[in-house]
Amino acid sequence: MILNMTTMFRKWSFARVVPVEAKFLTWECTTTFDEIPAQAELERLFEKEFPRTCMRLQESGGFYRIWHLVSFNFADGRRSRFLVALVENPIEKNGRRVLPEQIWLSAAADQIIRALPESDNAGNYLCYAHAEGRLFVLVFFEGRLCHWSEDDVGPRAKLDLALSRFRRFLESDALFSRANHFEEIPLQGDFSQALFKRASRDSFWRGRDLRKPEVNETKEFAEFASALLGHRLFWLAILAFALLLGKIWNPAHPSILKDVMPPELSMPEISLLEVSPDWNEVMDVSESSVPQVRKPQCLLPEIFLKGVVGEELAVIAMAGESKEILVGDSLGSFEVRAIGRDQITLTCGDSSIVKKVGAHE
Repeated sequence: MILNMTTMFRKWSFARVVPVEAKFLTWECTTTFDEIPAQAELERLFEKEFPRTCMRLQESGGFYRIWHLVSFNFADGRRSRFLVALVENPIEKNGRRVLPEQIWLSAAADQIIRALPESDNAGNYLCYAHAEGRLFVLVFFEGRLCHWSEDDVGPRAKLDLALSRFRRFLESDALFSRANHFEEIPLQGDFSQALFKRASRDSFWRGRDLRKPEVNETKEFAEFASALLGHRLFWLAILAFALLLGKIWNPAHPSILKDVMPPELSMPEISLLEVSPDWNEVMDVSESSVPQVRKPQCLLPEIFLKGVVGEELAVIAMAGESKEILVGDSLGSFEVRAIGRDQITLTCGDSSIVKKVGAHE
């Protein structure tokens, strides 16, 4: 009886989950069809796209975690979207599982969705919460969490405008535009310990821990294959013994197994595509940029504004690569004069150009 009680206490103790402060963003990368990169490759790609963010986390003792959300085929290859948790500060070592505090919102959304009457929207929901000037958006596509973004939008009076922009993002997105309708659900209330614990036990968060880097199936298979190769002498001995046993047991009949040529495997070519770290980084996709008259000597390379983070940093695509820019940086003959909520202003002499998020010239 004492042993059973001790075992129960240990299970209860290690099952406790601690909420910590973190920030979520949704990130996308593209590979060849039916391929998801190994975790180490994902981290390399993320750090290449957001070097300053990763450097800031490293300097503050923080870190990030990447969790797979959904993958789907598109014309350019296999697109995979990941939920990225940014943890600014070190986590205290206490032996307990740690998860971001805002996961209670996913449990709140699930609770409301389960209480709704049956509908024909095929499990497509846009859930949002506004607290202390911050907008949290969770998108469920065909019943599965496929997007989570957080952004500072200011007072509640600007909430309608922010949601209107996000609806336009849903209509233009490669995955979400496939849905006919997203039922909108406002999430009310403050942090709930009960909902946090409930979320920690659902299918997505169960087993996840900010203390432990994610290990995907590709990495697990690689480790398994490495272990097999590490014991190749053992397996060769087993194979030789099996062949010898077969000949001794039935020497009159040769083996009917024939050697086959091994298939040639090619490594997938990985390329980065559009990133959605915050909802406002992919908004205004239907708006056009506003070029101003510029002199012939003012040359601007072809760029595409992918997103803006906190009106301080902008992410652009130039020459097929992503790049982070700040006010004062140069792009060709132009200088980055200002970074707004969803646009950047470039100047060269008396010429000025405004680039908006998602706009094509």
